[in-house]
Amino acid sequence: MAKKKTSSKSDSKVPAKVKAEASQTGKPSSTIEISLESEAAEIVKEIVGIAQRIDESGLETLLNAARALETKGKIERFNRELNVAADKAARRRRELTAPEYRVQIERTQDDFFVIQLDAVRVFFNRQEMREITRRCHAAENSIDAARRMFRWFEKERSDLLADAGINSEKSPYLVDLYEQVIRTYKVKDK
Repeated sequence: MAKKKTSSKSDSKVPAKVKAEASQTGKPSSTIEISLESEAAEIVKEIVGIAQRIDESGLETLLNAARALETKGKIERFNRELNVAADKAARRRRELTAPEYRVQIERTQDDFFVIQLDAVRVFFNRQEMREITRRCHAAENSIDAARRMFRWFEKERSDLLADAGINSEKSPYLVDLYEQVIRTYKVKDK
């Protein structure tokens, strides 16, 4: 019978010597070196003790069962590694397909302003753009500005919210719009 290395489920290895006396078969005794946790070493000792008391047919059955368990363990390890790789690939795909929340503001020749949120384009007159600018400059930070703009859009220009799919003041579009307005426009005194 060939000597095989065995491994426990935990894959932790602590040296433990197990002696197998092959007294029933008349073969010389052998020493098998096994690296296992102490609890696993006790199980191995018990298996060796049982193996000493069974016939050759039973030993072949035991060997086949051990090989099947070893193969099952390899398959489970492979599946775990495959799942980890699949999770990483899925995470990368999500990162690549995440929306950019690109915001642009253009001024037309006839004094209208176009706020573009990715592919959505919404026109604003000069007075509306001044109101958006005033709210952005009055805000303490981007979160406050997003809240102020969301309320104003909800009341005055809900078409922008509907067209861009903005359903809360936490939308990244509003934060990006705030940053764009602050960088580009100033509040004019009346």
